[in-house]
Amino acid sequence: MSFHEVGDALWEGIEPSLPPPKPHVGRPRADERGLFNGILYVLSTGCTWHDVPRQYGTKSTVHRFHLYLCDNGIYDEIFAAMRQQGYDLADLDLSCCAIDTTTIPAKKGE
Repeated sequence: MSFHEVGDALWEGIEPSLPPPKPHVGRPRADERGLFNGILYVLSTGCTWHDVPRQYGTKSTVHRFHLYLCDNGIYDEIFAAMRQQGYDLADLDLSCCAIDTTTIPAKKGE
């Protein structure tokens, strides 16, 4: 599988789906476009989060951003914007975007 970074036109379609950054103090925030490219790298190549190239951010930051997008239901909007821009989602392994409920512990009875 080949991997292509998000171009300017595609990023302009994706960026409005992301919530505005919260003001904070301390270390500068990671580049969301780079983080998203890191996520696409994993989805395109099938590699582990540990193997994300450093140019996209640290493996933990890229994975944390992925979890944020999953937990907040933002992927649906992003993938719709990508389809509108002509991005082929067929090459992406979206299995890591699904929640596996077998690992969620059940509540114990009261």
